[in-house]
Amino acid sequence: MAIGDLFKSKREREREKERQRRRAFRAAENAVDAVKARRAKLKAERDQAWVEARQYLKDGQRAAAQRCLQSVRACELLMAKLEMKRWVFEQLLNRLELAKTDQEFAQALSDINSVVGVDPEKVAEALDDTAETLGEQDDIDAYWKRLHDKQMEGVQMDMTDVVPSLEEMQRQLEDEVAAELGEEGAPQATEKTSQSDSGIKDAIGEGRRRLKDLMEEDK
Repeated sequence: MAIGDLFKSKREREREKERQRRRAFRAAENAVDAVKARRAKLKAERDQAWVEARQYLKDGQRAAAQRCLQSVRACELLMAKLEMKRWVFEQLLNRLELAKTDQEFAQALSDINSVVGVDPEKVAEALDDTAETLGEQDDIDAYWKRLHDKQMEGVQMDMTDVVPSLEEMQRQLEDEVAAELGEEGAPQATEKTSQSDSGIKDAIGEGRRRLKDLMEEDK
């Protein structure tokens, strides 16, 4: 405690402590918002890199497409790590807020006790009953925790398990480019006719052939 605090009243010290508590929680909430903003920025960068990779592959520049896919995967990994840390931080913040609520309850009970006369025997009896009830509640809470732990089995996994591999990204990218090239090579449908399922498959097949030719030219 600073020397200046010695001259403050109890009410003034309590107000200052409450202001400090509010500042601390605001700072924590701002940290969460900053993480969310960073994740949104990474998502935009990932989407842009994917678009560029698709265009490079469409143009037959396989190496450039691979570089863009590396950027896509790097963004995915960072996003997954940020999301994990944000979730853990928010759980801790919620527990601290709950602790703050407990303090407020304790203060309220203290204020009530100071103005309400009580019968010690009745209080002891009520507390015994409450302790028994809480013991049963602890058993229930423990059961809920076991259910929670069972549901969370396997959630803690390596980040590479939740982010697609480069090979998977490459296959998805090639499928998108093949479909796009197929659509470009397909004849335009008139108002009186619609493209059949076999026509769509033929168009995509043509797109795959054009994609294969482009990739072979790049080698």
